[in-house]
Amino acid sequence: MSKLDVVVLGGAAVDLVARVETLPQKDSIVLARSFEKFAGGSAANVAVGIARLGHSVGFVGKLGADEHGRLLLRAFEQEGVDTRALIVEAGRPTATCFIGVDAHGERIIFALPGVSLIEAVTELDLAYLRGSRALYVGPAYAEVAEAAMAAVHEGGGTVFYAPGGAWGPEGLTYVRPLLARVDVFIASRSEATVLTGQSSPDEAVRVLGEMGLPVVVETLGAQGALVLAEERLAKVPPFAVPDVRDTTGAGDAFAAGLIAGFLEGLDWEAAARMGCAVAALKIRHLGARSGLPNRQQVTRWIETRINTDTHGFNSCPCSSA
Repeated sequence: MSKLDVVVLGGAAVDLVARVETLPQKDSIVLARSFEKFAGGSAANVAVGIARLGHSVGFVGKLGADEHGRLLLRAFEQEGVDTRALIVEAGRPTATCFIGVDAHGERIIFALPGVSLIEAVTELDLAYLRGSRALYVGPAYAEVAEAAMAAVHEGGGTVFYAPGGAWGPEGLTYVRPLLARVDVFIASRSEATVLTGQSSPDEAVRVLGEMGLPVVVETLGAQGALVLAEERLAKVPPFAVPDVRDTTGAGDAFAAGLIAGFLEGLDWEAAARMGCAVAALKIRHLGARSGLPNRQQVTRWIETRINTDTHGFNSCPCSSA
């Protein structure tokens, strides 16, 4: 078995996306201008983003044996994502998200649970995990995440963890036991605030760093990102985006760019800058994956915008998931 650059552990889902002029208020109705179906799911989006950037990637999760599951499997295969460790389970529906996107690219999401996540350690192919240079863990069951992290470390790999809101009401109690196995922790501003109790992004990053995490990346939406590595805190500015269409999946795009930058040997600040570039390119397109770029597109974007004035534009919302 050839060594993969990255294995992604998490969920896949089908996104049903309606474009509207404005998002509805309580007890109101808005007319949809269009309705489309997309392959999605936070961790699955990261896997596809990494593949488009030119790196070998495998996905570890579940799909239902239904129409939506088949759509997701075809999408993985078309993108060159390795699916040898993916499980297809009969008798349960594939997870689905209903998404409304307004004229400014802002969105609201309703998630319908279904088959998506690996549910038991016995369902993991540990040898498959040991053979990867890096592991990205999105929302996942704690026992499954810990076993996967341990396997990748046994093989000498690097662990990225972006739990999102997976901890539910348990907060830091859920996440903390896993932190000793994490090399790079990724959280949005709101997630970092919930976990640390700190409303200041700088302070939230520092508190997470004090928990023993080697690298902490906090995404700040239109303000870019913060990176804490080797006790140095760096602010990574956003890119100007004049034509935002859909912020769905921007955080996933950022993570894909960050990991690709790591694989290419960039320092953490430069890798986060690459993450912001990938997110900026993605939000110009409808759907969580439609705008995910290849490596050449990212290079051109960065080179042509290093000195661009951001005044008057929306900026890369790197924290959107």
